[in-house]
Amino acid sequence: MNSTATINVALILGVALGWGLLGTASKAMFAAEPPMFDGFTVAAARAAWAFPVFAIALPVVWRIERPQLRLRQSLGLAGAGLVFGLIAILFSMAAQHTSVAHLAFFLGISPVTNTAAAAIVFRTGLARRDWIALALGFVGVILLAVSHSNDRAAFFGDALMVGWLAGFAVYGCCLQYVGGSVRPATLIAVVGAVSMGATLAFAFALGWGRAIMHVADTMRLAGWFFGEVVLGSTLLAQAAYALAVRRMGVALATIGAEYGALAIGIVASLTLHESWTALTVIAGLLFACALAVSFAPLPWLGRERLHAGA
Repeated sequence: MNSTATINVALILGVALGWGLLGTASKAMFAAEPPMFDGFTVAAARAAWAFPVFAIALPVVWRIERPQLRLRQSLGLAGAGLVFGLIAILFSMAAQHTSVAHLAFFLGISPVTNTAAAAIVFRTGLARRDWIALALGFVGVILLAVSHSNDRAAFFGDALMVGWLAGFAVYGCCLQYVGGSVRPATLIAVVGAVSMGATLAFAFALGWGRAIMHVADTMRLAGWFFGEVVLGSTLLAQAAYALAVRRMGVALATIGAEYGALAIGIVASLTLHESWTALTVIAGLLFACALAVSFAPLPWLGRERLHAGA
């Protein structure tokens, strides 16, 4: 393996670990004694400890590479930050209620919904492969919901992840609208500062900040929080993904990162001895097929594109 391939694999693995272990880290915090963490307080603590890093980085990168943005692009960049803050809260809330396996599956299907949303928003049209991938993903989501139909809390967590999927698609469209006018370092700093800053202000206003200073009460808790929640998923994974996109392209970087996160999430779920049903397995297989249909080169699908209104 040459150096270029090694770097690409390392970037994808870094993204996969950062995204794939976030659910497990959240579960570890929810299980801490005495019980102090829930979806809201984890999101608040994440924002409180990550925001200073982005606040320090933003003026530095802005001075080095000040982007030339039109007003609408500036609004799109700010909107991306606000939406990212919202979906970070939704993910933390969902992690409190649903399983790590279901979190991983919803993460894994996000490239399909992002592709469809971008095609509709920017009027590029949906190809036949996109329609098939969406159909497979929709059936998979239904099966996940049915598997939790007797558990209201878990069903609520799955519903929150459906909202997360929609929010993540909006986030992707905001970033695509901004386009290549902003370099990755600036993009990460701006989105991070806006998202974490808005989340922190929101958390203090609603009284979610009670656990901010308790993230290091035990070594295990500190390890999961600082190692994964702050460093792994919030800082390193975002930077690694931005670099992977520049080196490998959006499609290859996304499929590699999401397949990796899906695999790591499944392994984590099995390690935690979560119960799986036949519906869970079938849904996971459908999501994997949806990703393959959406991104893999499949000549039998052809190149014909079908418009969203067709």
